[in-house]
Amino acid sequence: MSVTVDIPLNLRTRMPLVLVMGDALASLFDHGSGTPRLVLIGDGAIWLRVDRPQDLPGIALAMRQWRDGQAPDGVVLSIAPALHADADVLSQSLRVARQALADASRIVSVRLPGYVAVYQRLTRIASSDANAARRWHCVSSGTPLVDARRFEALIRNAEDDACRHAGERYASAHAAALASIVGWTQRMVFGTLTDPRQPATPWALYGAGWIDCGPASDAHKPWEQDVQMQTHIAPASVEASPAPWPLPQSLIEAMPRRIVTSPRVAAFAHAIGIVALAAGAAILGAGRNNAALLERLQADMDRYAAVTPEHDAARRDALKALVADRDELDRYARTGVPLRLSFGLYRGAQLLPTLNTAIASYQPPAPPPAVVTLDSMSLFDSGKAQLKPGSTRVLVEAVEMIKAHPGKRILVAGHTDNVGNAASNLKLSNARAAALRDWLIEASGIPATQFAVQGYGDTRPIVANDTPQGRAKNRRVEITLVPDTANVAN
Repeated sequence: MSVTVDIPLNLRTRMPLVLVMGDALASLFDHGSGTPRLVLIGDGAIWLRVDRPQDLPGIALAMRQWRDGQAPDGVVLSIAPALHADADVLSQSLRVARQALADASRIVSVRLPGYVAVYQRLTRIASSDANAARRWHCVSSGTPLVDARRFEALIRNAEDDACRHAGERYASAHAAALASIVGWTQRMVFGTLTDPRQPATPWALYGAGWIDCGPASDAHKPWEQDVQMQTHIAPASVEASPAPWPLPQSLIEAMPRRIVTSPRVAAFAHAIGIVALAAGAAILGAGRNNAALLERLQADMDRYAAVTPEHDAARRDALKALVADRDELDRYARTGVPLRLSFGLYRGAQLLPTLNTAIASYQPPAPPPAVVTLDSMSLFDSGKAQLKPGSTRVLVEAVEMIKAHPGKRILVAGHTDNVGNAASNLKLSNARAAALRDWLIEASGIPATQFAVQGYGDTRPIVANDTPQGRAKNRRVEITLVPDTANVAN
């Protein structure tokens, strides 16, 4: 990794190395230089930036190789609640961070200590002490934090400070907000990172810190929403703190120290460092490629599942993507996984059965019912329900359609215009449909059980009845062929 060029060789094992991932890393590392910085060397540690949680395992492995087998000393998760739209979005990012640390600990064979640094503007009130807003309030230990009593002491210290500065509004407002953000962090952040019921390995949480510094925030952000729910008071909007934001140096003061390897071993590690870094870069690249593959496959499956059967053209397009994905994974299974996806990180085979199930679930839409519409006046005299002599010539098409679709039920429906009494129109439409049905039975030889008759009168016009032409179109008999559900089931 190119970032190691900026780290003096004599410091790589003598100083703690901390990996930093999460929110607002540019505000912590770039220091207004305009060029992204990946590493900072502070008074007490080497801070290494990890822009994506998914990169943490590969970077941790590369650092262990570069440090002659000594894993990173800790991982700091930077959390800026105001950068998240709501609590659900924040929870999802925390679950990703939890999985990343679990994967990193597994790949370096060491349970890496985890630390949480919360960057949140707590009050818009200015302090007479220019450094007050840049002061960390931390709890850290050489062993994992297992209870809340340590955080209660931190809150009491802030309250005692507020009492000592009773005349300053900032101290009291800051103490109240600090108590609130600490409680919120315990419920929202620690609960997600350490809950043993979650699938990934819980965080080994060694420390947590809070600072009145961070991005602009308002009443719609996660912590402010929690304050409103608890107190029914909407916190005021605050502006962003100017960058750079301080790294949580005091948070890692109690960090467990590992035994430093001898200079001879360090020299040997330097000899193989280039190879180790290349392997780490390859693993990192494979991790990114696998993540991109899984994201693409999941996006294709989600898109297919979101398209309803009513939109068959879009559903077929989504199905083509699934078939292409399935063929790609099948090719990997037959010919081998390409190098860019290998190094033991390939997980595509696990999705092959899911893809096959989704593809097999596709059902083309049923064809629409066949309909023949006949003009009632060509079949019947006005007000009559007996077929006119010679009218059967216009029924030849209907008979041919019925014979061409055996096994379907035939619905004969009569319709009238709105002239006259509605009850009489309903009776007339039903009688005409029945007369046509009887003729079709005789002409086609199809059993009467295949036919259904329905009279609608003037209740279902196809055009307005306010013109002679419209009323003529509404006086009709419709013959509709529909699938016989009993035959379909058989």
